[in-house]
Formats: sequence, C-alpha cells, structure tokens
Amino acid sequence: MFHRVRNHWRQFRPYERQRRKYKKIYPKRDIRQDKQYFIPREEPVFTCATNDIFDCAEQEVVALLSKHNKVKTLDHEVEHLRKKFFHTKQVQDGLAALLIQVPRAVLAQLQMDQHPHGYHDKHARLFELIDFNDTLTEVVIAMHDDDRRRFDSRVKEAADRVCRRVGAPCFSNEQWEAIVRGLSREIAIYVAARDSGFDTAMGSRTQDALGVDVQIRDPESGRYINIDSKTPSAFRHRLEVLVDEGRLTTQELLAADERSYAVVHNGHGGRTVTLILLCILPDLFGEVKDFEFVDPTPMRDMLNRLIRDHGLTDGMFGVS
Repeated sequence: MFHRVRNHWRQFRPYERQRRKYKKIYPKRDIRQDKQYFIPREEPVFTCATNDIFDCAEQEVVALLSKHNKVKTLDHEVEHLRKKFFHTKQVQDGLAALLIQVPRAVLAQLQMDQHPHGYHDKHARLFELIDFNDTLTEVVIAMHDDDRRRFDSRVKEAADRVCRRVGAPCFSNEQWEAIVRGLSREIAIYVAARDSGFDTAMGSRTQDALGVDVQIRDPESGRYINIDSKTPSAFRHRLEVLVDEGRLTTQELLAADERSYAVVHNGHGGRTVTLILLCILPDLFGEVKDFEFVDPTPMRDMLNRLIRDHGLTDGMFGVS
C-alpha cells in the first residue's frame, strides 16, 4: 500500500510532470539514421584580417590560448600545429607552431641553466628545446629574404606577448640572441649549400642529439657529410674535450685547429655517426647576416672539399 501511494504521489511533483512532458514532445533521436548524412571532418580554416604573416600567426595562437591559457594544457596544441606545419610547409603555419612552443621552451631553458648537471625530466625538456630549435630553423629556411630579415625582432616581440598570456617567463634578450646566433650558422650553411646545388637535409631530432646540424650531399657522386657547426671558441673547447677523452691526439688537435675542421665519431652502441666538426671562422667564411653568408663562395668551396675527402655512401642521408 505504501509503495503504491509513494508512486502515486510522484505525478504531482513539478519536476516529474516537466520531465514527462519533455520526453513526450522530444522523443529520443535515433542517431543511426543520421550517419548516412555524415561527411569527412575538416579542420576549420583560420582567417586573418591582415596580410602580415607574423601578425596572422600570432592571432591564430592567441585564439588557441583563449581555450588553453596555461602552459601545461598546451601540449596538444603544440603537436597539432607542428604536424600541420609538417604537412603544409607554409611559413605562417610554421610561425604559429613556433610561437605556441615558446612558453615551454623558456621553462626548459631555465631548467637547463639552473641545473646544468641534470634533473629528473632532463631528456623530456631537452627534446622540447630541440623541437623548438628545429621548428625555428625550418621556418627561417622556408621564408623569403624579406621576411627573414624581419624574423628576429618580430618573433621575439610576439613570443613575449604569448608568454605573458599564459603566465610564463619570457626569453631574456641574451637567451634569445644566443638561440638565434647559434642557429644562424647552421641555417647559413644550409642556405649556402642549397643555393650552390647540393642536396640538403636538416638533422632529425635523433640526429640532432648526436650532434648533426645539417646533412649535405653532392647529387652527382651521391656522397654526403654530417656537419656540426661550431663557433671558434666552442670548436677549440670541443677539441680539447676530445683530447681529454682520448679520442684525439694533441697532434690531431693542432691539425684540426689549422684546417678549421675535425672528423669525429659520435654515439654509442648501434647508433653512431661520422661527423664533421666545422669551425665557422669569420676570417675564413665571412659574416653571417640575416641567417645567410654575405658571400657564400668560401662555404661552397669548403663543402666541395669536405665531400671529396670525407664523403659517406652508407645510404643514411635524410634518414631519421
């Protein structure tokens, strides 16, 4: 009796009457009938109000940050934009992929600077920096000369605004200058080789970890070299480390110092590469300006010499 009375009184509850009315007016849809009308999904096309690729890339990133406004939630967007740039090869897509990576790259750089001898997620942070540098390099290489000249200042300004939006620290002027200056040399080598008719490939993430900045191949002979570009001070320091490790003799150091390059073998286990440590000596190769040599002729001549004397034919050119 109590059970029937309890159920009987349910019909007088306002919520129950409203729910029953809703179910009567709006019966459950059979979504199986809708499937026949579905079409393949498409990514929404971002439309920019200006013709400036730097402004458009920043606006696209700002639109994404309205949904993901914290560094820890950006990983999905980072991978999405990197893959998009990989497929489209459009400079604007590359700039967007670069800007979205800046906050976590800054934090990774701070970790590296504060803990140079290692920390618990060192490898993950190292690869974040490698990905950032790779994206920057690929974007600059894909740019026209006019955009390349504006890259340094325009991207630094946009990067700072992106970092502030997510509450992350910004690259200091010194950190940014060091990144750009360091990558300028390998980009300049790539551009000089490409414009001289060589086949070129930037080192992959795995190759970069082994020291390979760029691979250059002679299309006629098929021989190629792996290059790790160094400043004069970094070149000399690296040679001294190799001597301390017993991988070079003092006589070999002196010979390498005189000719501005050394041939070394990097890696361990089943993953090794033969590498050319190349000293980018201003007196030898001239000035690098806006990511290219003012006169690419000396670099072209050096590449011909290195491929002739040390070229590889192991089929690993362009292989990750």
